[in-house]
Amino acid sequence: MTSCSKDEKEDDPKHSEEELYVRPWKEYPQSYIKFFDYRMSFRLLNIQRNGSALQVDYLLTNTGFNQEIELLFQMPDIAAHDDLGNAYSGKYGSNADVISTINGDSFSNYGWAKRVTFMPNQAVRGSFTIKNFDMNAAQFSYTCQVSLGTTKGITLAYNRIDFVNIPVETGEYQEM
Repeated sequence: MTSCSKDEKEDDPKHSEEELYVRPWKEYPQSYIKFFDYRMSFRLLNIQRNGSALQVDYLLTNTGFNQEIELLFQMPDIAAHDDLGNAYSGKYGSNADVISTINGDSFSNYGWAKRVTFMPNQAVRGSFTIKNFDMNAAQFSYTCQVSLGTTKGITLAYNRIDFVNIPVETGEYQEM
């Protein structure tokens, strides 16, 4: 049996691109999560309605950089939308529709980004809450911009985490 070495994997853009996707919903083939680098592991923990809000929790783990990296997380002005056409703002302040956290600290847009250091094999919890999420919505999409902080000598495969057409389900996810 032949195996690919890590170096071969990094040089193969098709292989690397596919590793950015999480597609756990067989009955919703148009739904996926695309994260910023295949050297990070992504695990969806929870999607749950809490009253009028939608709460999403996930883990990011530095499994492949083999060094400490610093990442910068920031939301765009419109951070989320649902399948009914409602848009949810990621702007900073009390009027924000989307509250995002990484490693327990909030981040937003324009100067309200969050820098996070990931040690090798360190897992960091992320979450976002869409306030006043339409009770009739069956799917949502969310975007978070990700860039390198002070880490030098590497590049990221993609510049965002995208949740696309995700079905609104309640409960915890075991393994991705």
